[in-house]
Amino acid sequence: MAVKAAKKATVGRDRASNVRTRTADPITSARLEFALSTLAATGTLKGARTKRLSARVDPGLIKAARSKTGLKSDSELVNAALAVLAAPDDFGPWFAVQAGRLSKDFELEF
Repeated sequence: MAVKAAKKATVGRDRASNVRTRTADPITSARLEFALSTLAATGTLKGARTKRLSARVDPGLIKAARSKTGLKSDSELVNAALAVLAAPDDFGPWFAVQAGRLSKDFELEF
């Protein structure tokens, strides 16, 4: 039984980073999955957690991040946050290119 429980606990983890990718918020899950897969494809993720980090953080920030992600482990929380920050974000350039794509008479229907 213990073996099955251990295997079940790893479902939803990214193998390259060993971070759980299914979080409480579906948007956060998608962002995290994208970040981890992109970073793994570029070779940024090495697959082993060998770097030790110590930091003082605001407890309210940790509580909010845990609430949004559902992650309980400090290591998973920090890895997830760093992955989302380190992943390329093409939204700004994409958004700028979209300027003028709608016709002048375009209206939203309500």
